[in-house]
Amino acid sequence: MDEHLNNSLLTRIAWLYYYEDKSQQEIGELLGIPRIKVVRLLKVIREKKIVEIKIARRYISLFELEKEFSEATGLSDITIVPSGGNPGDNVAYAASLRFADMCKRYESIGLGSSRALSASLALVEAPKKMAVKRIVSLTGSTMPNYAVNASNPSSSGILLSRSLGIDYFHIWAPAIASTRETALLMRNDHVLASILSMANSVDCAMIGLGSVKNSVLIGRGFITAKDAEELAAKGAVGDVFTHFFALDGTKIPSAVEERSVTADVPLRCPVTAVAYGEDKVLPIVGAMRGRLISGIVTDEKTAAAVLAVLRG
Repeated sequence: MDEHLNNSLLTRIAWLYYYEDKSQQEIGELLGIPRIKVVRLLKVIREKKIVEIKIARRYISLFELEKEFSEATGLSDITIVPSGGNPGDNVAYAASLRFADMCKRYESIGLGSSRALSASLALVEAPKKMAVKRIVSLTGSTMPNYAVNASNPSSSGILLSRSLGIDYFHIWAPAIASTRETALLMRNDHVLASILSMANSVDCAMIGLGSVKNSVLIGRGFITAKDAEELAAKGAVGDVFTHFFALDGTKIPSAVEERSVTADVPLRCPVTAVAYGEDKVLPIVGAMRGRLISGIVTDEKTAAAVLAVLRG
């Protein structure tokens, strides 16, 4: 094949693969050549610089933002994604990749509860080689007015464990019991106590962060708007499955926490938070200062707002 025909073929392959997003197998079928030859020619395409792969300046800035964020917060594991038109989708995808990486490195993984986290777990693809043997919920999630669906923590954990082919241990109890005495009875129940023990000894965890100002606990029927106002008056800005904390990271004791059925906080393992949006800025700052988390997956706007709070 002469030089002109060679370049013509290479250009067609480059167009189909990089622009039309065709698979190597599809390109081979379209052009009548074996897939292995397509693989070899894609390498030639890169070597001849028919296609130049560059990271756009906008995305390089995210790496710079991650470095700046790490220096300001002391967090060791940071992923900051572009905000884009729908930052939730970007955060969910990035968090799903982070979770898949956890599956390669840890035997047991704890799961918190949030809408952002549930969206992430729905996108997780099982890696070929996994170390993980079990997933453990970190909080009760039976709720008075919250139907079982894809965004429910128990549903997310069950579906994820099925897709990974591993065990899932759930705390089948209310996240917040009706009374302190009821919560104590549940925590001392043999079955629940054994799962709580597992939750407190997981190798790593991925959680959401609650906001006091717009707490989902109100919508789910666990606390009232008045409860949230009283917590805010005490200085609470957020919670990790009902364990409330102030902007400086200190714990805010509450009657709500006394009624909760959850793992201990802080957890004694690496903890990654999945959180984004204006109402998560102060919870992120408080969780970092209280050393409740060691890593985070968020978007650039949220990260910039967190840095602004820290500088202010």
